[in-house]
Amino acid sequence: MSDFHSHRPGISTVLGASGHHRPVPAFDPAIQRALSKHSGVISRTELLEFGLSSSAIARRVSTGELQPVVPGVYRPATTPLTPELRLRATSLRLGPDGVIADRSAAWWHGLTKVNSDKFVVILPPRRGHSRWRGLRVIRTQLDPADRMIVRGLPVTGRARTVLDCAGASDAEDIRDAALQGGTSIWSLERALDRFGSGRGAVAAARLVRSARDGGVSPPERLALHALLRHSRERWTAGLRIHVGPAQEHWLDLVIENLKLCVEVDGWTVHSRAEAFHTDRARQNALTLAGWTVLRYTPRQLRDDLDGAVAESWR
Repeated sequence: MSDFHSHRPGISTVLGASGHHRPVPAFDPAIQRALSKHSGVISRTELLEFGLSSSAIARRVSTGELQPVVPGVYRPATTPLTPELRLRATSLRLGPDGVIADRSAAWWHGLTKVNSDKFVVILPPRRGHSRWRGLRVIRTQLDPADRMIVRGLPVTGRARTVLDCAGASDAEDIRDAALQGGTSIWSLERALDRFGSGRGAVAAARLVRSARDGGVSPPERLALHALLRHSRERWTAGLRIHVGPAQEHWLDLVIENLKLCVEVDGWTVHSRAEAFHTDRARQNALTLAGWTVLRYTPRQLRDDLDGAVAESWR
């Protein structure tokens, strides 16, 4: 079976990096289906199964029609080499035993925009796999509850991914993004139970604890103190007010005579779906009663404390 017909007369061409036109490979339908299944990559094993010999594969590589992405996995010359394609090629090379993990999983889940140059995967102990530049392998037995399939790739679940990133400088941002996306405090706690007591366990426990406490870690408490300390007006912390004859609300920080309130949205209280709707109804009631409500997440206070303080003065 032949996968390419690039030497036929009339084949279309593209301009290569050298400025010369090179043939665009026309694939056998079976190989096209495999490329589509893997979103643009194909393994050497599959090419051999489809009838290509080792020399035929080598010839396509030498002419540039096939280009290696990772050892034993190729892309067509016309398929752009993107971080997503590299990760898909890595997963295809390692097979179902390899689970994308750590920051690589956080990026794949959409929890961070930062994609490390080195992909991280978890493999079972004592399983032989080659390594290559740009790949970090963690050997451990991953609990089935801590893995899932996302856009066709096996990755650590979001809760486990958060814990794996607990030692990173942006760990709280990754955690907050997961909670905002629907990961529950309960799932973080269950993942922590499975995490064990090895490397990273202390940081992971601290990260979960701060989420359980409402997301107000010591830096965030300092942020609230800064609002109290630097404002020209007198703030009251934790004030109960009545709106209408039957509505009672607790507010985080209040200047009562100005009807100004600053709310810090901790995850335990605000992350559940029912709380999401309750919060909106509550804020509407306060607004109709003449209150100005400024809402901040812990991340906003960490990233721009000066801005939050300045905004509360207006």
